[in-house]
Amino acid sequence: PKMAAGDADTHASKGMSTLPDPIERDAMNRPLIVDGCCRGTPRDKQMQMDLLYPEEKAAMKDAAEALLEPGEWKKSDMFFEYRVKEGEELKTKGNERFKKGEFSEAAVWYRKGIYYAGFDESQFNFELQDTHREQVCKVIIPLRLNYALCLLKESYQPLRSPLPSHDDRFRESLESCNEVLAMFKNKEAELKLQEADRVKALYRRALCRLAAHQHKLVMGDLDKAKEDLTEALKVEPNNKDIRRELTNLKAKEKEDLQRQRKIWSGKLEGGLPKIDGAADSSDDDAPAAARS
Repeated sequence: PKMAAGDADTHASKGMSTLPDPIERDAMNRPLIVDGCCRGTPRDKQMQMDLLYPEEKAAMKDAAEALLEPGEWKKSDMFFEYRVKEGEELKTKGNERFKKGEFSEAAVWYRKGIYYAGFDESQFNFELQDTHREQVCKVIIPLRLNYALCLLKESYQPLRSPLPSHDDRFRESLESCNEVLAMFKNKEAELKLQEADRVKALYRRALCRLAAHQHKLVMGDLDKAKEDLTEALKVEPNNKDIRRELTNLKAKEKEDLQRQRKIWSGKLEGGLPKIDGAADSSDDDAPAAARS
């Protein structure tokens, strides 16, 4: 993006570099840095790069860019340290809204923070150093966990695109928890993560599945919710919230079982359904020749 000369100091204070237009980029759509400077790209060379790497260019498009205000920088034009810093600042703003009970507003800040602090799997595993991964995890994990929790609140409303609709929020909340849990299963990078965060992810994923079940959505699954709560309870056996939800879940299972028994008992009392074309043993319906 272009900016006026007077804005250079402001952007520099945020760790954003003034970049020429057009910018020479690699296959991951990142500015090429030579001797600390970004190099401009001739139009014909840029077109060649687009033809060589069409899938990479398409993959870089992030729907969360719709959250950016005019003049705000895209993550692809910012250096690593400042992307993480921006994510941390947005997390703080989200936390302030969350404490006030403004969950819809908090969700916007958290989603925007995920945009800046999030890295795709290949970048995270093979391009970042161990110290960089630790910095990312300290920011992205609470961002995703808090974002997932905001989406579960009944008062949540999608204030900005691309935040999910009220009906689609459970799917995105579950995916956000899955992203956190995937970090604990990451074998490519040796991450020093907190078990408390894994418990939160399991617990909130269970809440997501329970809420979806209550709304009669396909993704609602009491069995999987029970698995998440049971696994979380193994790590924190004295966690009152987990124990309470597990007790409530067992009560729901009992209610569902009783409801199913009542439905099937009613059907059986009404007799087996009649099959079209089947022979009837009643004498009244038998042909006259057969009764003689």
